[in-house]
Amino acid sequence: MIIPVLDIKNNTCVSGKSGNRNTYKKLESVYGNLPEEIVINLKKDGFKCVYIADLDMIENIGDNSKLIKKLNNILPIMLDNGIKNIEDLKKSLKNCTWSILATETIESTDTFIKIFKNHDKKRLIISIDIKNNEVLTKNNDITLKTIIDTINQIKPEKIIILNITQVGQQQSKIDQITQKIIDKTPYTTHILGGGMTNKQIQQLKEKNIKNYLIGTDLHNGNLKK
Repeated sequence: MIIPVLDIKNNTCVSGKSGNRNTYKKLESVYGNLPEEIVINLKKDGFKCVYIADLDMIENIGDNSKLIKKLNNILPIMLDNGIKNIEDLKKSLKNCTWSILATETIESTDTFIKIFKNHDKKRLIISIDIKNNEVLTKNNDITLKTIIDTINQIKPEKIIILNITQVGQQQSKIDQITQKIIDKTPYTTHILGGGMTNKQIQQLKEKNIKNYLIGTDLHNGNLKK
């Protein structure tokens, strides 16, 4: 399944490269200009859900929740809004269909475990964020090994493997970390993101990986569905 990507900042869709968020500019998309217009047109084009990153929430500088809640009424939203703990999750679930628990912002692997123990795992997605060939996290206790062990313990239905370094580069490749995660987490559905192209999608299909986050190629009109 192809999952369209939208990054939202100050109630506007933006785009950039390699996770350098302070350089992101307004998104130019063949699907429209305003967030609601884009999501309506994605629905018309047959897409079943949208991945949204609330960049203001992730960086603790703002909140686009009201807009995202409206968008979730158009298409189901997978939302990364910088969840750190259970209280953040409770707020997030009011505005989306699936809440993303990302290594970039989560407090600890114990937080993953507690959340999955006490909440509906069908509405939860773990995102392993990779930047410069390392797991992106603010907690040194979250390592590649501990996150893989945690995933195999709690068995989420879906995980995202997001190579932030490759975002917007249109030159995605399966790096060693991504391949290791795929190999060692057989109990979950993998969703890959970061610079996905038509060529990369075909290569992934041959490896029986069927779910992808697509941003740049989708919005510039180059995606072959």
